[in-house]
Amino acid sequence: MYSLMFLAFAIAQTALFVWAVRLWRETRAKPLVVILVPQFFLIWDNLRVASGIVIGFGGPLYWMTWPAFWVHWLSGCWLIIASGSILRLAGFEFVQNRAAMGVFCLATVALMLHELPLFWTKEIYPVCEYDLIRYSGSVTEANRCSPDQALVKGEFPIAPVVTCFVVIGTGIALWIRRGFPWMAIGGIVMLLTAAVPILNRHRLDNLGEIFIEGGSILAVWFLIRKAGVKVQQDRVPQNPVAHRAPTAN
Repeated sequence: MYSLMFLAFAIAQTALFVWAVRLWRETRAKPLVVILVPQFFLIWDNLRVASGIVIGFGGPLYWMTWPAFWVHWLSGCWLIIASGSILRLAGFEFVQNRAAMGVFCLATVALMLHELPLFWTKEIYPVCEYDLIRYSGSVTEANRCSPDQALVKGEFPIAPVVTCFVVIGTGIALWIRRGFPWMAIGGIVMLLTAAVPILNRHRLDNLGEIFIEGGSILAVWFLIRKAGVKVQQDRVPQNPVAHRAPTAN
Protein backbone atom coordinates (compact mmCIF):
# COMPACT_ATOMS: atom_id res chain seq x y z
CA MET A 1 0.00 0.00 0.00
CA TYR A 2 2.70 2.52 0.97
CA SER A 3 4.80 1.66 -2.07
CA LEU A 4 1.78 2.44 -4.24
CA MET A 5 1.32 5.68 -2.32
CA PHE A 6 4.88 6.74 -3.19
CA LEU A 7 4.26 5.77 -6.81
CA ALA A 8 1.24 8.09 -6.77
CA PHE A 9 3.45 10.82 -5.28
CA ALA A 10 5.93 10.30 -8.13
CA ILE A 11 3.17 10.61 -10.72
CA ALA A 12 1.90 13.82 -9.09
CA GLN A 13 5.43 15.28 -9.01
CA THR A 14 5.89 14.33 -12.66
CA ALA A 15 2.70 16.18 -13.57
CA LEU A 16 3.95 19.27 -11.71
CA PHE A 17 7.33 19.02 -13.44
CA VAL A 18 5.75 18.78 -16.91
CA TRP A 19 3.50 21.73 -16.12
CA ALA A 20 6.45 23.80 -14.86
CA VAL A 21 8.49 22.99 -18.00
CA ARG A 22 5.61 24.02 -20.26
CA LEU A 23 5.11 27.20 -18.25
CA TRP A 24 8.83 27.97 -18.50
CA ARG A 25 8.88 27.42 -22.27
CA GLU A 26 5.87 29.71 -22.72
CA THR A 27 6.85 32.51 -20.34
CA ARG A 28 10.54 32.19 -19.32
CA ALA A 29 9.38 33.14 -15.79
CA LYS A 30 12.48 33.41 -13.60
CA PRO A 31 11.11 31.65 -10.47
CA LEU A 32 10.78 28.45 -12.49
CA VAL A 33 14.54 28.33 -13.12
CA VAL A 34 15.22 27.41 -9.48
CA ILE A 35 12.12 25.23 -9.14
CA LEU A 36 12.73 22.79 -12.00
CA VAL A 37 15.90 21.07 -10.72
CA PRO A 38 14.64 20.09 -7.25
CA GLN A 39 11.25 19.30 -8.80
CA PHE A 40 12.82 16.72 -11.12
CA PHE A 41 14.62 14.99 -8.27
CA LEU A 42 11.45 14.82 -6.18
CA ILE A 43 10.21 12.47 -8.90
CA TRP A 44 13.43 10.47 -8.48
CA ASP A 45 13.09 10.43 -4.69
CA ASN A 46 9.56 9.04 -4.71
CA LEU A 47 10.36 6.47 -7.39
CA ARG A 48 13.37 5.10 -5.51
CA VAL A 49 11.20 4.60 -2.40
CA ALA A 50 8.37 3.05 -4.42
CA SER A 51 10.76 0.67 -6.19
CA GLY A 52 12.42 -0.63 -3.02
CA ILE A 53 9.87 -3.41 -2.58
CA VAL A 54 10.80 -4.69 -6.06
CA ILE A 55 14.58 -4.09 -6.02
CA GLY A 56 15.31 -4.98 -2.39
CA PHE A 57 18.34 -3.92 -0.38
CA GLY A 58 21.67 -3.87 -2.13
CA GLY A 59 23.86 -1.87 -4.45
CA PRO A 60 21.25 -0.67 -6.98
CA LEU A 61 18.86 0.73 -4.35
CA TYR A 62 21.76 2.11 -2.28
CA TRP A 63 23.16 4.08 -5.21
CA MET A 64 19.69 5.15 -6.37
CA THR A 65 19.24 6.71 -2.93
CA TRP A 66 22.33 8.90 -2.82
CA PRO A 67 21.30 11.34 -5.62
CA ALA A 68 18.08 12.09 -3.73
CA PHE A 69 20.15 13.09 -0.67
CA TRP A 70 22.75 15.01 -2.68
CA VAL A 71 20.18 17.11 -4.53
CA HIS A 72 18.20 17.64 -1.33
CA TRP A 73 21.31 19.10 0.35
CA LEU A 74 22.30 21.10 -2.72
CA SER A 75 18.99 22.51 -3.98
CA GLY A 76 16.35 21.78 -1.36
CA CYS A 77 16.42 25.41 -0.22
CA TRP A 78 16.27 26.95 -3.70
CA LEU A 79 12.60 27.70 -3.04
CA ILE A 80 13.92 30.63 -0.98
CA ILE A 81 15.28 32.24 -4.16
CA ALA A 82 12.06 31.30 -5.96
CA SER A 83 10.08 33.02 -3.20
CA GLY A 84 11.99 36.26 -3.66
CA SER A 85 11.50 36.05 -7.41
CA ILE A 86 7.77 35.39 -6.94
CA LEU A 87 7.48 38.47 -4.72
CA ARG A 88 9.23 40.48 -7.42
CA LEU A 89 6.86 39.07 -10.04
CA ALA A 90 3.94 40.07 -7.79
CA GLY A 91 5.15 43.68 -7.78
CA PHE A 92 6.34 43.99 -4.17
CA GLU A 93 8.50 47.10 -4.08
CA PHE A 94 11.05 45.96 -1.50
CA VAL A 95 12.37 43.14 -3.74
CA GLN A 96 12.67 45.16 -6.94
CA ASN A 97 16.33 46.04 -6.29
CA ARG A 98 19.25 43.63 -6.51
CA ALA A 99 20.27 44.08 -2.88
CA ALA A 100 16.94 42.74 -1.63
CA MET A 101 17.09 39.73 -3.96
CA GLY A 102 20.66 39.26 -2.81
CA VAL A 103 19.36 38.60 0.72
CA PHE A 104 17.27 35.68 -0.57
CA CYS A 105 20.27 34.37 -2.51
CA LEU A 106 22.67 34.75 0.45
CA ALA A 107 20.25 32.94 2.76
CA THR A 108 20.06 30.09 0.26
CA VAL A 109 23.85 29.89 -0.12
CA ALA A 110 24.31 29.96 3.68
CA LEU A 111 21.94 27.00 4.08
CA MET A 112 23.68 25.13 1.26
CA LEU A 113 27.05 25.66 2.99
CA HIS A 114 25.52 24.43 6.25
CA GLU A 115 24.49 21.20 4.47
CA LEU A 116 27.78 20.84 2.55
CA PRO A 117 29.66 18.76 5.18
CA LEU A 118 26.97 16.08 4.90
CA PHE A 119 28.41 15.16 1.50
CA TRP A 120 31.42 13.52 3.18
CA THR A 121 30.18 12.82 6.72
CA LYS A 122 26.71 11.36 6.17
CA GLU A 123 25.94 7.66 5.75
CA ILE A 124 22.64 6.01 4.84
CA TYR A 125 21.20 2.84 6.40
CA PRO A 126 18.61 0.22 5.47
CA VAL A 127 15.25 0.82 7.14
CA CYS A 128 12.00 -1.12 7.06
CA GLU A 129 8.56 0.35 7.71
CA TYR A 130 5.17 -0.79 6.48
CA ASP A 131 5.86 -2.37 3.07
CA LEU A 132 8.66 0.12 2.28
CA ILE A 133 12.22 -1.01 1.73
CA ARG A 134 14.56 1.95 1.53
CA TYR A 135 17.73 3.63 2.78
CA SER A 136 17.56 6.53 5.21
CA GLY A 137 19.90 8.86 7.05
CA SER A 138 18.46 7.86 10.43
CA VAL A 139 17.27 4.67 12.09
CA THR A 140 14.54 4.71 14.74
CA GLU A 141 12.67 2.15 16.78
CA ALA A 142 9.80 2.41 14.32
CA ASN A 143 11.78 1.73 11.15
CA ARG A 144 14.74 -0.49 12.02
CA CYS A 145 14.79 -3.78 10.19
CA SER A 146 15.74 -5.97 13.18
CA PRO A 147 15.74 -5.59 16.97
CA ASP A 148 19.54 -5.57 17.06
CA GLN A 149 19.99 -2.91 14.36
CA ALA A 150 21.73 0.13 15.80
CA LEU A 151 19.70 3.31 16.13
CA VAL A 152 21.05 6.39 14.33
CA LYS A 153 19.85 9.88 15.19
CA GLY A 154 19.14 12.25 12.31
CA GLU A 155 20.20 15.89 12.08
CA PHE A 156 17.76 18.71 12.72
CA PRO A 157 16.54 19.78 9.23
CA ILE A 158 17.33 23.46 9.57
CA ALA A 159 17.44 24.16 5.80
CA PRO A 160 13.99 22.65 5.07
CA VAL A 161 12.47 24.38 8.10
CA VAL A 162 13.81 27.80 7.11
CA THR A 163 12.66 27.20 3.53
CA CYS A 164 9.16 26.31 4.73
CA PHE A 165 8.85 29.51 6.74
CA VAL A 166 10.10 31.66 3.85
CA VAL A 167 7.56 30.03 1.51
CA ILE A 168 4.78 30.49 4.07
CA GLY A 169 5.73 34.14 4.59
CA THR A 170 5.78 34.74 0.84
CA GLY A 171 2.45 32.97 0.49
CA ILE A 172 0.86 35.07 3.23
CA ALA A 173 2.07 38.24 1.48
CA LEU A 174 0.46 37.03 -1.77
CA TRP A 175 -2.70 36.10 0.11
CA ILE A 176 -3.02 39.57 1.64
CA ARG A 177 -2.16 41.62 -1.44
CA ARG A 178 -3.35 39.40 -4.30
CA GLY A 179 -5.96 37.18 -2.64
CA PHE A 180 -3.98 34.05 -3.59
CA PRO A 181 -3.83 31.59 -0.64
CA TRP A 182 -2.36 28.44 -2.18
CA MET A 183 1.34 29.13 -1.78
CA ALA A 184 0.84 29.78 1.95
CA ILE A 185 -1.36 26.69 2.26
CA GLY A 186 1.24 24.58 0.44
CA GLY A 187 3.99 25.71 2.82
CA ILE A 188 1.81 25.10 5.89
CA VAL A 189 0.88 21.60 4.71
CA MET A 190 4.58 20.84 4.15
CA LEU A 191 5.46 22.04 7.64
CA LEU A 192 2.64 20.07 9.28
CA THR A 193 3.34 16.81 7.45
CA ALA A 194 7.01 17.04 8.45
CA ALA A 195 6.50 18.20 12.07
CA VAL A 196 3.32 16.47 13.28
CA PRO A 197 4.39 12.97 14.43
CA ILE A 198 1.31 11.06 13.26
CA LEU A 199 1.58 12.57 9.76
CA ASN A 200 5.33 12.11 9.51
CA ARG A 201 5.11 8.56 10.85
CA HIS A 202 2.88 7.65 7.92
CA ARG A 203 5.36 9.24 5.48
CA LEU A 204 3.02 12.03 4.47
CA ASP A 205 5.90 14.51 4.39
CA ASN A 206 6.32 13.49 0.75
CA LEU A 207 2.71 14.56 0.21
CA GLY A 208 3.66 17.89 1.77
CA GLU A 209 6.36 18.26 -0.88
CA ILE A 210 3.67 18.06 -3.55
CA PHE A 211 1.77 20.85 -1.83
CA ILE A 212 4.73 23.20 -1.34
CA GLU A 213 6.06 22.72 -4.88
CA GLY A 214 2.58 22.81 -6.39
CA GLY A 215 1.68 25.96 -4.48
CA SER A 216 4.83 27.70 -5.70
CA ILE A 217 4.31 26.73 -9.34
CA LEU A 218 0.65 27.68 -9.11
CA ALA A 219 1.67 31.08 -7.73
CA VAL A 220 3.88 31.70 -10.77
CA TRP A 221 1.05 30.67 -13.10
CA PHE A 222 -1.43 32.88 -11.24
CA LEU A 223 0.82 35.96 -11.37
CA ILE A 224 1.69 35.48 -15.04
CA ARG A 225 -1.98 35.02 -15.94
CA LYS A 226 -2.93 38.16 -14.01
CA ALA A 227 -0.15 40.12 -15.69
CA GLY A 228 -1.32 38.88 -19.10
CA VAL A 229 -4.89 39.96 -18.41
CA LYS A 230 -3.68 43.41 -17.34
CA VAL A 231 -1.60 43.79 -20.50
CA GLN A 232 -4.57 42.80 -22.64
CA GLN A 233 -6.79 45.29 -20.83
CA ASP A 234 -4.20 48.04 -21.31
CA ARG A 235 -4.11 47.30 -25.03
CA VAL A 236 -7.89 47.43 -25.55
CA PRO A 237 -8.54 50.54 -27.68
CA GLN A 238 -10.78 53.24 -26.37
CA ASN A 239 -14.36 53.18 -27.61
CA PRO A 240 -14.25 55.49 -30.64
CA VAL A 241 -17.93 56.29 -30.30
CA ALA A 242 -17.55 57.50 -26.73
CA HIS A 243 -14.74 59.89 -27.67
CA ARG A 244 -15.94 61.08 -31.04
CA ALA A 245 -16.19 64.85 -31.28
CA PRO A 246 -19.74 66.11 -31.80
CA THR A 247 -20.54 67.15 -35.33
CA ALA A 248 -22.69 70.05 -36.44
CA ASN A 249 -26.12 69.26 -37.86
